[in-house]
Amino acid sequence: MENNRKDPMRMINEFFEARPKRSLLGNIDEYFKQSFSTKGFPLSMEEKDDSFLVKAELPGTERENIKLTIEDGHLVITVKGEKDAKESLQIPPSALVKNLKANYRNGVLKVVIPKKPSTEVKID
Repeated sequence: MENNRKDPMRMINEFFEARPKRSLLGNIDEYFKQSFSTKGFPLSMEEKDDSFLVKAELPGTERENIKLTIEDGHLVITVKGEKDAKESLQIPPSALVKNLKANYRNGVLKVVIPKKPSTEVKID
């Protein structure tokens, strides 16, 4: 019985020999540039006892170039400037969006979204 399996190392060598190294490395570099480019800005959300705290790092951005909107259950932060950027995150169902407060200091935007009052019933 003849073994039809190929040596994996031989297959890898054939693959690399058939392609110019410069072209292959260029393709890999281009892939990583596209996949990991920073088109937006760091955005995080932390849950507190009575609210959610959203932080966006926007160093060098002027306050008047920041726009906050609520769209389809998402908090959307849009920044206009040299590089326009837009990020969003889903607002939890327990959030009370009509009373949110925002401030911007030292390049950090903070948005506080209060939670809805608890509907939990105590049992005696």
